[in-house]
Amino acid sequence: MKLFKHVLLPTSSMALKKVNVLFDEQIIKISNSEIEIEEPCEEIDLSGRILLPGAIDPHCHIVSDNEPQAQITHISRLALLGGWTCLAELSYRNPQPIFDMRNLNHLKSQIDASSYVAMPFWGNVEIENYPYHAESALELWTRGALGLAIFSPSPNPAITELSFDEIMDLFMDIYESDTAFTFQGWDQENHAKPSDAAQRDAIRKILRRMQENPIHIPRVNAWETVEFVNTISKRSDISFSMNILNLMQFYETRVNCNVVFDFGTEEERQEFLHLVRTNKLYTVSHNAGICDEKQEPLFACEAPDLMPYSYLWMLSELWKKRKIPLATVIKVVSENPAKRLGIYPEKGCIAVGSDADFVILDPTVNTIMPLNDHQEMELEGHIDSVWIKGEMAVEMGEILERRGGYLPRMHTPKRRHNKRSWI
Repeated sequence: MKLFKHVLLPTSSMALKKVNVLFDEQIIKISNSEIEIEEPCEEIDLSGRILLPGAIDPHCHIVSDNEPQAQITHISRLALLGGWTCLAELSYRNPQPIFDMRNLNHLKSQIDASSYVAMPFWGNVEIENYPYHAESALELWTRGALGLAIFSPSPNPAITELSFDEIMDLFMDIYESDTAFTFQGWDQENHAKPSDAAQRDAIRKILRRMQENPIHIPRVNAWETVEFVNTISKRSDISFSMNILNLMQFYETRVNCNVVFDFGTEEERQEFLHLVRTNKLYTVSHNAGICDEKQEPLFACEAPDLMPYSYLWMLSELWKKRKIPLATVIKVVSENPAKRLGIYPEKGCIAVGSDADFVILDPTVNTIMPLNDHQEMELEGHIDSVWIKGEMAVEMGEILERRGGYLPRMHTPKRRHNKRSWI
């Protein structure tokens, strides 16, 4: 066991409270007073440092046909350095999509052999395997997949494109299972090419066919889409993610991003500011993967280069500079995605029984983040160390050991009508 002494813990207000935390692989006890134990214990005094949960990215696009294990290793190492302790894989170009347990076990073995962070993943549907596609989908769900990814059109030639009627049939076939879905695509019937409007029309078609199962939109690129999803979320269990590079651009941080976000008018930009402050920006994602210029904007991956700095940027820019409550920032980067993925409260929070996945923030030291055009930005704070399952994995910017691997979904996100929505 290990004991953090005199560590600062975020609260629901702007204040921090000083606590002691006892843990092994999971958190055993959190107390404002001294923790007395009889067993041998390693004591670590973190006076003045802040204890945060590891960050969670709800969808990366790492696995493709070009050395998948090397890609898993490279991107998960970058993520770990930045305090991202969990990356959910949503494969766009995996030549062996996750259609059944054989595919699942193959990807699991690659992750277990290569990843530096915890990695759950989304499954796929092979509609041509009718009528057995529903059985395969349900088996993936019951064996720990995060849910089923639906693309229209399909960005992967190995995944057969589903029409909206086939998507509706799929929803009805497995309605009683509470299976979660993620949807990405655009309306090809009413639009000649992909656009933000074409994406919104596709989302509308999906929602008209939903049977109350949870659904997640991996990447929105316009304020109008955000506003629409937030409105419809009152009646449907729907969530969305925004690319973190677009968020950086909104706050005038000079970074490169393959897809531009349309923030609309100045009035709408002010509404977006309010959305961030009130926890209506549900999750952020890097959409990290191997970039391909041929990809459509809705399916475009982003370079993972800033993953070692992005969590710290959220803390520095939103919490320290913009005075957004630290608890709100943590919800966006950790708690909300954990709930959406069905891995909360094991992941995504600091509570008794949760996994001991920690980021130790030193607020007295600043960090230099590289920008485009050989520019730099000074961030307030420094990631002192990163811990996974109670063991230090990163110390002062150096990776000590690989402690990642496959992570199955552990819970079923509740449907809206159960009055226990995921957020």
